[in-house]
Amino acid sequence: MTTVETESSREKLLVGITPEMRMDLRIRAAELGLNVQDAATHALALWYETPVTEGVAVKGAKSWGVFLPKGGPTRFDEECQRRNLAKVQGMAQAVTNWLAKHPSPTQRLLSQPVKRILVALQKGGVGKSFLAAGLAQAFAEAGLRVLLIDYDPQGHMTRRLGYQTLSSKNDNSLLQHMLGQARKHIKRILINVEGKRFGNRLHLLPACTDAFLFDAVMSSVRHGREETLARALEPIEAEYDVIVIDGPPSLGLSMDIAMHYVHRREGELAERSGIVMPVWADTPSFEAYDLFDGQRKDLMKGTRVQIDELGFVINHYDSRRGASPQAKKAEWEERGAPGVLAVFSDLKEQREATDDHIPLFEYAPNCELTDGLRNLAKELAA
Repeated sequence: MTTVETESSREKLLVGITPEMRMDLRIRAAELGLNVQDAATHALALWYETPVTEGVAVKGAKSWGVFLPKGGPTRFDEECQRRNLAKVQGMAQAVTNWLAKHPSPTQRLLSQPVKRILVALQKGGVGKSFLAAGLAQAFAEAGLRVLLIDYDPQGHMTRRLGYQTLSSKNDNSLLQHMLGQARKHIKRILINVEGKRFGNRLHLLPACTDAFLFDAVMSSVRHGREETLARALEPIEAEYDVIVIDGPPSLGLSMDIAMHYVHRREGELAERSGIVMPVWADTPSFEAYDLFDGQRKDLMKGTRVQIDELGFVINHYDSRRGASPQAKKAEWEERGAPGVLAVFSDLKEQREATDDHIPLFEYAPNCELTDGLRNLAKELAA
């Protein structure tokens, strides 16, 4: 078990960085077996030793937060002032220089456990099921073996992909496996999501209506409750590269267990597994996130594990709705850590694919949404 990190020896640097550069740094760091914060520290150390560096394009840079060794942010500020550079340019030069001097290895230098991503926020209507399903499809299209879990008792994602939810009378549901009461192997309930782009690499664990009783049933489990999802999935975990969970719609025991499942394992890189949070550019999303993050922190403190937040995805964004959504979008983007990973507009393809019960990547494989999901999956796959 990995204990919760302490940042007492580190300080947060907030600086602008382009989404493309952030993605390249994350991917290269993972390839070299480094946490992103260590890669950034190495990049800055190399930059300090480089007297002259050419300018780098920084158009489209967004706020980004990274923890550096104590005194690191101050030294970076002072060096940028000495070189008469904006901080966004200083970081861009450092990252570009480091990437050039550290090319991709022929194979990754550090083996890692299966990647586990929980897509969750208790606020309804933010596009949680869309994002979970879309990410899973993008991962599968890219050649990864993916397990997509509909952990929401409402079963919207299962039906939107064109499949039926399990009946509460089924004795082989995910809940039954979590309780240790299932009579059949968990593979028996998996569905191969059809689609020529997925190559039989995308499997769905459908929702079951018995999950409406989840919190009531789990409240009677006295010992090892947080480990029940891990135990249920253990027989099949090694068969996948990525496991994506469409999170529950409330802040109950089911959310605690889902959060605990994606905690950082022993030897796992920081921010490799964790939580992706879909939000809207509105005030209720900020309020919902504050409650959500409070539960995550309480769970980490109580169970002594590290649960990483991978970032926000602003969904259904429409700048034409006025100044308020634009201001709220900017507020999300200025947070820095966790940062905004992607912004998805309110586009018809998402609604049409849902209404027709067809996976988005089969319905509209070459639209703005699928391209955005591919880029997001590429970064998260690091």
